[in-house]
Amino acid sequence: MPVNELTPEPVLVTGQQPSPNTATTTTSKAAQVSKYSAFNVSPKDPQYLDNPNVLFATDKDGNPMPAQKDDGGIDFKVAKEKQDLDGYFKMVTWPVTTNRDGSACTVSPEVYDPKSAGLVGINDGMSAVEKDTNISAGWTINSAFYKYDVPRPDDPTITKIENDADAGLDASGSVYTTKLDPVISGECTPSKDPARPNKVVLYGEDPNNPIAEGQGTNGDDLVKSSDTWGFRLGETACEVDTGSKQGGSWRIHDTNKLYPSPDPGNKYSGYRRYHAWVTESISGFGLTSFFSNIGTAYFVSGENVPDASKFSVTVPHTVNGSLPADSVVTFKGEVSPVYTAWSSGGLGMTDSRMAVSMKQNADSDWTPLVTTSANTFQRDAAVSTVSSVADSATGLMLGLTKTADSTWSWSLDIPADKFAGYNGSDETQTYTFQVEMINPMNIRSGSASIERKVDMTPTTLALERYDVFQVAGKAYKYVDGDTKVPETKGTVVHITWPGNGNSSSTDVIVGDQGSWQATPPEGVNQGEFTAQVLSDDAEGPDAQGGFQGGNQSAPVSHELEFRPSNSALPLTGGWPLSVLRILSLMALGLVGFVACLRNRQESRH
Repeated sequence: MPVNELTPEPVLVTGQQPSPNTATTTTSKAAQVSKYSAFNVSPKDPQYLDNPNVLFATDKDGNPMPAQKDDGGIDFKVAKEKQDLDGYFKMVTWPVTTNRDGSACTVSPEVYDPKSAGLVGINDGMSAVEKDTNISAGWTINSAFYKYDVPRPDDPTITKIENDADAGLDASGSVYTTKLDPVISGECTPSKDPARPNKVVLYGEDPNNPIAEGQGTNGDDLVKSSDTWGFRLGETACEVDTGSKQGGSWRIHDTNKLYPSPDPGNKYSGYRRYHAWVTESISGFGLTSFFSNIGTAYFVSGENVPDASKFSVTVPHTVNGSLPADSVVTFKGEVSPVYTAWSSGGLGMTDSRMAVSMKQNADSDWTPLVTTSANTFQRDAAVSTVSSVADSATGLMLGLTKTADSTWSWSLDIPADKFAGYNGSDETQTYTFQVEMINPMNIRSGSASIERKVDMTPTTLALERYDVFQVAGKAYKYVDGDTKVPETKGTVVHITWPGNGNSSSTDVIVGDQGSWQATPPEGVNQGEFTAQVLSDDAEGPDAQGGFQGGNQSAPVSHELEFRPSNSALPLTGGWPLSVLRILSLMALGLVGFVACLRNRQESRH
């Protein structure tokens, strides 16, 4: 703004001569000063009585202004005390240049002859644009500050660092991203003059000289800590944005190509911190704001697929026809997450998470079992450290043991009552168990799985024959209450024979429709036998690839009956008693018939 009370109007210097630039000594230069230079001195000074080239500020009557001293200096203290003037004072001169013959210059008259274009000085009646235009056409010869704090531009703000989800910074001022060349963006206060926009300058941290905290509180710190500003990554204009709280927005691309050696650039499993400031151009001095907030980008790669070859599933089985109380299906494996956390909570990434789920093969939906929480896999935990994590949604507990620097073994017990819906088909009894890893960006790895038949339904044995020649029956299960389902073909039925303390046994295989049969050993004619399906140690495929049920039935016992076989020969003791009786009666009848026939023959004589 014009300060009429200090310099009411521009002073035209008319006596200055073009310098021939012929002086070769200090003495000769001093002699030429009065001819070729202009001075802000009093015309009453004896040294300059014959010099018209004075810039002394006077009022319209030629009287010095209160702050103008006789030696040409300006006493700003007096200007403050007597005229209440303080602030930022810019001294400007406008060169009035002519050709040698005195004619006006025709090239860019606004610069070479501002007087001819009306560009001499500024006054209160001018618009802001006119004032800026006139000041820009002049040459700034000096500036002065007196009791004046030059306002810096408003600090910019970093609000986003590009990632797959385009999410803003979290509460800690950071974001996870898979992009090694992210776009950093935020808000800013735009310039009031669109022709002279405020510029946002972005810096990426130099790991060898970390960003110094608190650089937005003291201007001296910005200078003293210039080595901690980081690497300059680019600048952009602060564009007007009505959706921004500050009225403007900006975006700058970190191309990941501007980090000088030995900085390796942005790398996965690493991080980069950013901050920015604004440089204004209206004042002509390129004043900067303080630094913005610090935004941190953690660079995250994809997760490794778990190793399914390390998976195992253990299925419990019924004992004497009943499943033991608190029976569980145990799913075990190993995991090596790419990202692990520091237990101290220091600067660094959180850990990857592990998600365990299962589904009945007859169903298309997966049932979540456990998803680990943040900081489960800690890089500074000692090997052999045992820990556990509970899933709040399912209540299931995952047990963990650290087995190597970045490897944990895990075990999950799944209650038996979660395996329901068996209707007799293999598909409803077969389950797939799945594990996925989730990186800090919540992006899942490929899944790894194992398929197992989970058979915990007890077998029931029914006897259909129990004599000394053969015992036989059916093996089946009850499903859905009272529906009978034949036991799996190939299941083993174990029979223990009576033997007065020297018992023997026979194993037979269940055939079609759950049928089974066995022949008592030779010499076993009486006593009680016991039949039972015995449990295997663990469920697994047989030689043909089929799964053994592994459930133990309740034992079934019965007294052996003597029932002669129809195929036995006479007098061998092998015929049934009823047949012998019939044959005896037939023999007696034959004897009687022969006796009657003989009597008739004798009576004829």
